[in-house]
Amino acid sequence: MSPVRILRAAGFVGVIVAYQFAAHHAASTPDAHGLGLALVLAPLLLITLNAAARASARAWLLPLWAFACAALWCGRAPLTAHFGWGLWLEHASFNLALAWMFGRTLGHGREPLCTQFATMVHGKLEARVVRYTRRVTLAWTLFFVATALVSSVLFACASIVAWSTFANYLALPLVGLMFVAEYACRRIALPDMEPSSIMDAVRAYTHSMQMRRSGAQ
Repeated sequence: MSPVRILRAAGFVGVIVAYQFAAHHAASTPDAHGLGLALVLAPLLLITLNAAARASARAWLLPLWAFACAALWCGRAPLTAHFGWGLWLEHASFNLALAWMFGRTLGHGREPLCTQFATMVHGKLEARVVRYTRRVTLAWTLFFVATALVSSVLFACASIVAWSTFANYLALPLVGLMFVAEYACRRIALPDMEPSSIMDAVRAYTHSMQMRRSGAQ
């Protein structure tokens, strides 16, 4: 991986970590609820602004975006009082989206996502490896569903600080633990398979996307 890509990846991770620290601060500090609302709305507003600016109908989409911002500003008081709902919705929906991304590839006639990644790294796979990667895809699907479920139960039944501790401080380390557990299971189930890391899959996926773009041109 080139130094530029390493810096981009490090910057992306840094932004995520900073966001989570800020979100927990907003959830645990009564005077920082305005920050919490900003953290909820900023990603959505930036995404919609980018989409509006790129759209062919931007002549009316951009004024509509500005009007929506003005409406949100006028209604900031009640929104600030309930900003936690927005943080929970972002966290739960993100994990459910990941669960859907993995789970939809388990349907009949489809290639499981982890099988796709393994094929990118190792080439043609043996049947036993295909079976294993299918189980891994199912495991990731269940993991993200469980994360969304725990997040929702904590938000409904525990304090906002308890929920935020899980969502902002524990969820990502659990993803890392999942990678470690999967690697350990792989070494047991497929001891003769050449070891590979998540970065190998990322590089293979990036190369595949570049090849597709060049082929489409």
